[in-house]
Amino acid sequence: MSDFFKNLVKAIDKLKEVRVKKALVIHHDEADGLCSASIVKKALERFGFEVKTLCLDKLFPSVIEVVQAEEERIVFYVDIGSFHANKISQLNKMKNLIIILDHHDTTPILNASVYNLNPELFGLTGEKEASASSTAYFFAKALNEENMDLAHLAVIGSVEIPGEPVGLNKMALEDALKKNLVKASGKEIKVLALNEPISIKRASMLLSILGSVGYYQNGPEIGISVCLNGFSEESKRKALELEEKRRKANEKMLNELKYKGLNQLKNTQWFYAGDIFNNMGTKVIGSFCSYLSFQRIVNPEKYLLGMMPMLKEIPHFGLLKEDYVKVSGRTSRKLAALINNGEKPALSKVLPKVCEFFNGFGDGHSIAASGVFLKGKEEEFAVKFDSQIEKAF
Repeated sequence: MSDFFKNLVKAIDKLKEVRVKKALVIHHDEADGLCSASIVKKALERFGFEVKTLCLDKLFPSVIEVVQAEEERIVFYVDIGSFHANKISQLNKMKNLIIILDHHDTTPILNASVYNLNPELFGLTGEKEASASSTAYFFAKALNEENMDLAHLAVIGSVEIPGEPVGLNKMALEDALKKNLVKASGKEIKVLALNEPISIKRASMLLSILGSVGYYQNGPEIGISVCLNGFSEESKRKALELEEKRRKANEKMLNELKYKGLNQLKNTQWFYAGDIFNNMGTKVIGSFCSYLSFQRIVNPEKYLLGMMPMLKEIPHFGLLKEDYVKVSGRTSRKLAALINNGEKPALSKVLPKVCEFFNGFGDGHSIAASGVFLKGKEEEFAVKFDSQIEKAF
């Protein structure tokens, strides 16, 4: 863990050297992404930076190329980018300072202007000990201890990691308690810094709904505002409206699957959502798959894949050139235990490779991963994935 903090300091020393005072924070669209982006945004603004944010569901190489082509700007990737660290490094033709604050599976890189501060490179696990938000929080704290007033955002962002907080997540919680930003009562933790007391689980859920379900309705920007300014009547109303929209879509999808069943292969079960989640960010398919993995219609011994079409639009950026499908992979608890014991292949090792076979890409964790591939290849993708799982046994 000490190596992690040493490398944070190295990146901050480099940040202090550069004369550039503009930054772009690229982030994911769920609670961890919104919280980590908010932490970095506030910390940089306090340090004198002009900061813009860009929310992405998936990090397309074409987006990397465009955003990194601008000179005189520092780029942060938070809760996104780890799996694509090599591509980020290769496309940094302007030699801008780039800092990656993420916890997904990654690889080390050798580039003097790119700092991959993923805790997994320093002996911590991104699935248990570090969220993107706790990673971003300790970066902000190392920059200036004034940023300890953002510790509650690290706590909210870490909710996605199951079990009692450990590692960086526990340390962030301790800071939040010390600063009276959260209050613990037994196992329940409430945030006190969002204008009204709210459980961290509920805060996390509402932020994820704003960011993903509301992706095309300015939801990520509303979510960041909530993180930094607390809930307003308008933001609460919007979150509840989007929550109901998602509930209806989830109910429709589940009823359809109960009626038709999942498509079955030897090692894989999969479905295509069609337009059920239309006009929502594609993170919703992953959230639905996580929920579905606990339902009786799912075979606990098979990998679960859910797919939905993507809109070409990336809000506040532009249009994609191709039509893509988003795929999310999940596992049951039984299968997750086998993967963690090395008896079954990790999703993060198989799913991205299959996405590449169909002109796409992917990333994620060992028991939860996602990617994109060209539309129209859904069944072929599932068959290829199934065969790759078979080969990896």
